[in-house]
Amino acid sequence: MSSINLREEVCRDIALNRELDALYDSLISVLKQEVDVYRDLFDTFVCEREVLIRSSAEELSESNAKKETCILKARMLNEARGKLVRRVSRVIGIPEEKVDLSTLISYAGPRHRGVFEECQETLQGLLKRVHEMNERNKVLLDSSLLYVQKSMDFISQLMSPSSVYQSTGELRTKGMVGTIVCRKG
Repeated sequence: MSSINLREEVCRDIALNRELDALYDSLISVLKQEVDVYRDLFDTFVCEREVLIRSSAEELSESNAKKETCILKARMLNEARGKLVRRVSRVIGIPEEKVDLSTLISYAGPRHRGVFEECQETLQGLLKRVHEMNERNKVLLDSSLLYVQKSMDFISQLMSPSSVYQSTGELRTKGMVGTIVCRKG
């Protein structure tokens, strides 16, 4: 190999390394922003639980707006991360569909590797906590909805009670609550 070809190859390698470093720096920045967004989302879920317990419709509406904002930010960051990952995969020569954060970590230099691992661990923990809190809030909401539905059914029954007797003259027992104490009368 001639010294001119060797020099050109070294220059290309240096340029690729600079591009890869810049892409890794951008990716780390996006990952750190995602960590912040998921922390905000978790905090919103914690506050939402308190709002659900207090049964404040106005505060619940505010909480929903905060959640929607966090989710929108997370989507935008996810798209930005996806674009960066695709660019990195092209630079390092790996098919896009086979690249994930763990793969990128294995290709990263020591300067980026530790930060990537920290971001990955933090995001995994946050996503797990967000999911768990969301499930807890879902259970609370489901029980609240059931309570409201039962109350509505009760009020509806009071407003228009159904007949106690069937068309045959027999006692209607379906949907009735209670016990017949004595059949003689």
